[in-house]
Amino acid sequence: MTITSPHLGSSAGWTDARLLYALEEVVEKELDRHLKVAKDWMPHEYVPWSDARNFPGFFEDGEAWDKEQSKVTEIGRIALVVNLLTEDNLPSYHHEIASLFGRDGAWGTWVHRWTAEEGRHGIVMRDYLLASRAVDPDKLEQFRMAHMSEGFESDNSHSMLHSVAYVSFQELATRISHRNTGHQSGDPVCDRMLARIATDENLHMIFYRNLLKAAFEIAPDLTMQA
Repeated sequence: MTITSPHLGSSAGWTDARLLYALEEVVEKELDRHLKVAKDWMPHEYVPWSDARNFPGFFEDGEAWDKEQSKVTEIGRIALVVNLLTEDNLPSYHHEIASLFGRDGAWGTWVHRWTAEEGRHGIVMRDYLLASRAVDPDKLEQFRMAHMSEGFESDNSHSMLHSVAYVSFQELATRISHRNTGHQSGDPVCDRMLARIATDENLHMIFYRNLLKAAFEIAPDLTMQA
């Protein structure tokens, strides 16, 4: 499909800056819609604090972790760690999208709101894992340090529309991953927590999906390529 009008889809003249400006109104509209449907929730309400007890270290009565203490299945434990490590790289993700979308106007408001919502996910998942003794806390921290030390950085060869397309699929994939992990975890408390996280991821997917739809209307060729 090729539309020759410079205002509707011709690739000529469409820079990332122009596209960001052209989509600003859509971002503002989608942000308003998102804030109306998104529900604030408290991470601490999803953590089984009564199951928690001290680990060795500062506390003399600390009890070493043992695999048998976990209520989570083996596959659930692996998936939880992978999902948490992904959430841990939030600072790198924020830097990437803030650099791409900007920190001003509706784009900037969305970037910060998205980051704040995503931050809950890492908080509640780590608290759950430690309180329920689902994983070895020492190895978990070692994994976190190694993973975050690598960070995340794109190769900067992709367009803004490519990034929008990518996160549209990525948010959906993350939603599915969290829901499947919850189902396979063997712990109803874990399943409930991950269902809450998945709800956020679905709303993020809808935001980017609608933005991608608007991009098709103004630059269909470039959006299809992305």
